[in-house]
Formats: sequence, C-alpha cells, structure tokens
Amino acid sequence: MRVLILHFLDTRNAKNITILRNLQAASENNGHQVTLMNAKDVGNLQFPMYEYVCIVTKSAKLFGAKLPSQMGEILNKHGTLSGKKGCSLVVKGGFSSDKMNTLVMKAMEKEGIFIDYSQVIESPEHAKSIGKKIG
Repeated sequence: MRVLILHFLDTRNAKNITILRNLQAASENNGHQVTLMNAKDVGNLQFPMYEYVCIVTKSAKLFGAKLPSQMGEILNKHGTLSGKKGCSLVVKGGFSSDKMNTLVMKAMEKEGIFIDYSQVIESPEHAKSIGKKIG
C-alpha cells in the first residue's frame, strides 16, 4: 500500500524527527511504501497516487487547539481524497491534544477521508507501536 505521512511538525526538533522516523520505519516494516512529507514542501503533491493518508501535527503548548493554517488548503488543493483511508496523529504538547486530534479528524472527514485510526503520540517509543497500525 502506498502511504503518505504528511506532517506539520518542526523538523528542527530532534524529538519530532525521531517520532517521524519511527512512524515511517514501523509502517515500512509492515510492507507499505511510505512517503514522508513536510507540509511546507507539498509543491506538486498529488493525493490520488496514495491509498492511505496519515496527518501528523502537534497540539498547542498549553491550552487551546487550532489547526495549522495551511491544512485546509492542502487537503482541498492537491487532488481528490474522497473514499481514501487515513489516520490522525497528534504529538502531545499540552492539555488539548485530544481536542486537536478531534479537529484534525473533522478536517479530514470533511474532505471525504475515512478515518480508521487516531492517536495522541506520547513519545518516540510510543510512535514505534503506532506506526505498525498505519496503513
């Protein structure tokens, strides 16, 4: 299965890089072909070539949950998503991680993605077990 892991994380943070690598490696170990892409570098992204879309983002530092500003545009602009399977993953960062996960799932479902998994990532080690469920 062709899997896209689209992330909205700061890649200057070593913890985030480790989480993303663990997610990718665990999913690839299940036999999936995984593409890891930063939301800042979407350029010519075409969703139709992927069978599964995983969105990874981070919750607010303390309170409140707000989707990244470019998320809606990316989901609308780069091809049809209707009928695709996907998952929502949020890196824990405050008290609103569950609320952030709900917002991401709603945005994905609005575009027609069937959410089959969602989770709050507690640590890089936790990302290894989560990555096995992607795809």
